[in-house]
Amino acid sequence: MNDAPQASSSRISPAPRSLRARPSSKHVFVELPTGTRGRGRLQSKSVEVESKRRALPTPPDTRSPPTPPNELPTLSEHEHESLTPLPENERSVPAHSKQASTVIRLPSALPEHLQACFADQKRAVLGALRQLPICDQDEDAKDHSPNVAAKKDLANLLGGTVQHGEGNSCLLIGPLGSGKTAIVDDVLGSLPNQPIIVRLSGHVQRNDRVALREIARQVAKQIDKAFGAELENDEDALTEDDPSQVTEAPSHLPTLISSLPTLGRPTIVVIDAFDLFAEHGRQALLYCLLDTAQSCRAGTMTRGLAVVGVTTRVDTLTMLEKRVKSRFSGRMLRTATPHNWTGLAYSALLAPIPAPLDEWTDMWATAVKRFLTDRTVKEALSETFGLVRDARLLARVLTTPIIALSPSKPWPAASALLKGIESQRFLPAFESLSSLPYPALCLLIAANHERTAANDTVTFEMLYESCRRQISASQASMAVVSSGGVGMIACSRAVFLATFEGLVDSRTFVPVPGGSNTARQFMRYRCMVEREQVKRAVEANGQTNLRKWFNKPT
Repeated sequence: MNDAPQASSSRISPAPRSLRARPSSKHVFVELPTGTRGRGRLQSKSVEVESKRRALPTPPDTRSPPTPPNELPTLSEHEHESLTPLPENERSVPAHSKQASTVIRLPSALPEHLQACFADQKRAVLGALRQLPICDQDEDAKDHSPNVAAKKDLANLLGGTVQHGEGNSCLLIGPLGSGKTAIVDDVLGSLPNQPIIVRLSGHVQRNDRVALREIARQVAKQIDKAFGAELENDEDALTEDDPSQVTEAPSHLPTLISSLPTLGRPTIVVIDAFDLFAEHGRQALLYCLLDTAQSCRAGTMTRGLAVVGVTTRVDTLTMLEKRVKSRFSGRMLRTATPHNWTGLAYSALLAPIPAPLDEWTDMWATAVKRFLTDRTVKEALSETFGLVRDARLLARVLTTPIIALSPSKPWPAASALLKGIESQRFLPAFESLSSLPYPALCLLIAANHERTAANDTVTFEMLYESCRRQISASQASMAVVSSGGVGMIACSRAVFLATFEGLVDSRTFVPVPGGSNTARQFMRYRCMVEREQVKRAVEANGQTNLRKWFNKPT
């Protein structure tokens, strides 16, 4: 009775259920190294072994001792040769190894086999920047974009004119850079039949006579025959400077405009800066165009006429006269500027190329992502387009870093973008103030003190007297050091007058209209330089006396 417990204690403890050998099975599952050095990865493989060769001595209870965790079963050379490695895509790879394999390194210089793709990509990006999308690239934004809706409505409107000979008119209203002209060009390019397109601009055709001559020139060029020949002898067309002056309309104006629907093809008149035409006296040209378009009906012998006005003013309709407004259809299509500037930049920079290589595509996509996610780039774009929401500005800004690319520097950089943004901003006025001579700084300081004393306009005599008093006070209180004096330098009246005339020529001082009999030295001028600009110029000059005079209370 006492020996039984001792015998049982000397027996091997039972192995876990997962490690117990099955006598009837001819397969044993073991874990073997895959051969990858240093990674310690194990592969599970089913090995068929003959039962005779696998017959190992076991305890009487047929239980096998557990394999230590750090040991592997010993296999013969024949068993090793019977193992086949798993395919590469079926091997288990650690997560950190997968992440490391997806990292794409960008070389500092481009290899020769990728230079052709680089040239194609640069050309494609520059072309995409010239034709940016008219709306945000997000799916939700596309569905609710006013630009998409305006383009669809304009396409339906012009389609009725081209296909059915209808007479239509509309106004395309939106802020600068919202894609109005791009929408018109896209719709005109997608029409099934090519119409006669006449383009007018209120910035160029400043009166109705010049606009009529431009209409005749463009129509004659497109129909290859004379049109409006009577306008060639109109010598007064280019001599009228005031577009708002009420003058008698040309007698041939109604005849010329009414003949547009009778041409061989439909006619579409695109009027840019429509509000400037509304400022013309009597609005004769707008009345004739809209009246002719209203009289066109589908199914008649006319080819159709459409008048498309493009403007940035939302009150353009109220500027029309009553008779002109009654001929207008009242259709107003509105556009808006995009909000996702980063999305527009992605769409332009990732423009497709004809024959891309996978290696180049991955590299360029990585470079663009790294460029647009850079903190400096994001802050620069946010600051720029927080003030000016113009898609054309985005194209000009991104053009600079793309043009700067070369095979030795093939990836866009934030520094090039900052240079592009800086080149598109207004240069600071009077940037060279710090290089002005001593008498000019004295006159500017005197003008600044006069402005502080509520004298916005000054004369040369006022400035000269102020400079003379300050020089006298400085010399009277100067400290004599080793037979030398430290004080303001005295200049003659002639020196100050010549310096003042130079400042007037550079528009630093602008004359104020006054009497015709006023002597030149008593004419009033207004200083165009602000106090902070004068302060920076004085500090850059470094003269202590000028700095003390500038900070002296008035």
